[in-house]
Amino acid sequence: MTTVPMFEAKNKLPLFMHQAEADGPVFISRRNKTVGVLISFDDYNRIVAKGRRDTILERAAEFRRKTAGLFTNEEIDRIFDNRDYTPDSYESHVFDGVFDD
Repeated sequence: MTTVPMFEAKNKLPLFMHQAEADGPVFISRRNKTVGVLISFDDYNRIVAKGRRDTILERAAEFRRKTAGLFTNEEIDRIFDNRDYTPDSYESHVFDGVFDD
């Protein structure tokens, strides 16, 4: 684990960027407290991919499975294609009773 003061990271950014690409994260400190992390683009993409939520198509497919037979495909498409969707715009009438046990 490499930790460098902020002023040094600023003055030697290319060096620490190469180090992050080759060896992993470089931690940046200010007054002996870690305040940031320099990571490679590949590491960033891996982190983002792990936290990425389902796409709208995956969510629509899951909804179709959970509500099989309750809605037509056209109704589901209309729900998921609505760009003006707000949490209350459909739930108050379209989803009434769908998930009640």
